[in-house]
Amino acid sequence: GDSPGGDAPGADADRRRREAEDRANLQDRLRTSMEAAARAEDFELAARLRDELNEALERDECHVAKRELAAAIEEERFEDAAALRDLVASLEPPPPPPPAEVPCHSDVTTEGVNVRVMSQYVASRSRPESGQYFFAYSVRITNRTEKIVQLRRRRWIITDGDERVEEVAGPGVVGQQPVLLPGQTFEYASACPLRTRTGTMEGTYTFAWLVATPAVELEDGDGEDGGGDGSDEKEEAPPREEDARDMDEFSTALTFLREGEQSEFMVEIGLFGLDADAGASTQ
Repeated sequence: GDSPGGDAPGADADRRRREAEDRANLQDRLRTSMEAAARAEDFELAARLRDELNEALERDECHVAKRELAAAIEEERFEDAAALRDLVASLEPPPPPPPAEVPCHSDVTTEGVNVRVMSQYVASRSRPESGQYFFAYSVRITNRTEKIVQLRRRRWIITDGDERVEEVAGPGVVGQQPVLLPGQTFEYASACPLRTRTGTMEGTYTFAWLVATPAVELEDGDGEDGGGDGSDEKEEAPPREEDARDMDEFSTALTFLREGEQSEFMVEIGLFGLDADAGASTQ
């Protein structure tokens, strides 16, 4: 288990990629500094940097092999060129592995609020020849807490296949700031145009905890300043059971909503893929 060659292929490829990147960065720094020194007419510094750059290039086996390969081809020494071609191939670091495929759906629960998203490519509204790809996505938000919540703001991070990142933020979703009672679900659909065949989306919703206050409680509170007699009458006349049953504390007609002491919180929208080759829709 502790042998150095335990995960040799992957570890060796990573090491070679890092070493090649370090060599390239060093050469770029020396070349940039040399050119800057020459422009500033500090020729002594430029000469020193030139020598350092040449030494760095001579230490780079792959650079030397490529230079010799070019010379062999120029001089038509094709037997040597074949061997040098193979040497260059063995010295060049392997390309990085392709990124893991991101599924076109996500399902994440934060603070008891569940967000499920599914995306779909819409071929009929896309023009691949013009670099226009249209994706629809549906969102299902479920309040799995015992409290009332309201969706206040959204923030999306959209990344296309060329690693271009765009951020979109604004109030609510589809023109609404829905209030969700315990166990309630809100669903909506939207769309995202992209310039590449694939991409990803992720983000956050800002929610607020809300507290329901039945209107009758507010009326009782307003009456407390009316004098001692009124207060005593209320204590002597407890509400009837039928009245309590009839009072739906979540009824919009009888309830006022306000922010609780613990106000806003963030809800994650899990990463999901946008893929023109996965389950395309013709709608």
